[in-house]
Amino acid sequence: MGQSALDRWLLRRMGRPPGSAMPSGDELRDWQLARLRELVAHARDSCPFYAQQFEGVDTDFKSLEEYARLPFVFPFQVRQAPERMLCVSQDAVARVVTLNSSGTTGSPKRIFNTAEDLEATTEFFDYGMVNLVQEGQTVFVLMPGDRPGGVGRLLAEALGRRNIRVVSHGVLENADEAARHCLLEKAHCVVGSPAHVNLFAHAWRRSGFPTGVVRSALLCWDAIPQAAVGNVSRLLGCRVFRHWGMIETGLGGAVECEPCSGLHLRESDVFVEIVDPVTERPVRDGELGEIVVSTPLRRGMPFIRYRTGDTGRILPGACVCGSPLRRLDPVISRAAGSIDLGSGWLSLRVLNECLYSVPGLGDFAASHANKTLTVAVCGDRPGLEGEVRAALESLAVVKHAFRRGTLNLEIELRDAATPAVAGLGKRRIEHTLEN
Repeated sequence: MGQSALDRWLLRRMGRPPGSAMPSGDELRDWQLARLRELVAHARDSCPFYAQQFEGVDTDFKSLEEYARLPFVFPFQVRQAPERMLCVSQDAVARVVTLNSSGTTGSPKRIFNTAEDLEATTEFFDYGMVNLVQEGQTVFVLMPGDRPGGVGRLLAEALGRRNIRVVSHGVLENADEAARHCLLEKAHCVVGSPAHVNLFAHAWRRSGFPTGVVRSALLCWDAIPQAAVGNVSRLLGCRVFRHWGMIETGLGGAVECEPCSGLHLRESDVFVEIVDPVTERPVRDGELGEIVVSTPLRRGMPFIRYRTGDTGRILPGACVCGSPLRRLDPVISRAAGSIDLGSGWLSLRVLNECLYSVPGLGDFAASHANKTLTVAVCGDRPGLEGEVRAALESLAVVKHAFRRGTLNLEIELRDAATPAVAGLGKRRIEHTLEN
């Protein structure tokens, strides 16, 4: 099997000539180890944060196992004083990305990007989209396209290099309007968050538009329910690919390959460890744990063993596509995405799979307060409220809560075309402490 687009990009990032033989997994690990050694030395000597972080720490590691003994970086540290993490002058900063993380009430995260960081992400988007869209086609993006250094702008810059047109619709506000706009633009590919593309797909079918016009979809930005993947594939009649990333990884992190057998990691720029959240030690491939990331080639504001709060696993073995790039399991969840119902924990992952499996449900929002779980659903299918209630009551943790008298359930029906949660923030179960 020939080299994939991501494999060719890996060779480029490793400084190897085009057409070179692909590195083995061990060769790639050795290259990462060398880059991480350079990164730690650069960070330790260039900024106050890492100088303090590594004070009294032996940073002369000889293996990735020894690298795993270095201290973690936590999200609260990024929020407290991001300027102290800068390893270059402010003049070298090309773009600052500010994000209020889901569920966080404190200071927002501010991530500083150099021009080299932005270019690396642009290249990754270009190579990563090869399986989804070809020269002369059109991509319809349900994200802002006017923010310098934002996802929409970088995607447009990347695909423009291959003569691919990008239409930035903006954040989804009305799915019916978005579907009409997409049809008018004759788009071949749709890109957006799972919740928004799911709602868009229902609007497409509701409008009577033919399947097969949209040939591919990329779900990104948030945790991706398998039920939503199935809905989008069925309602649009297209291939569905998934992506994982965050602002700390330069937006791009991992993307699905043509066989759709896992998310290939952006190995040159994002080194991933999976650690046991209790022992804080790396686990074996195939085992679940917290995703910890480092950025080997990032020099402006590097991340060294950053705890993401996401739960996932590395898929064992090699991909059928033949790439040496490791694969993340597409089933990724956030550790903070659960609530206590008094009889057990209800996770957002379980809620996503439960509700997106209900026929006709385009979107939902969930909140929990005073022993009441309120679920607002978007759809116009007759009897939708009853089907949602039945689906929720089938969950073991909900059944148990009912028996113990620790839960009431309220279902609210909302407009079928309007997202249940405004904006592009990551979904969560809103929780209010009891009075």
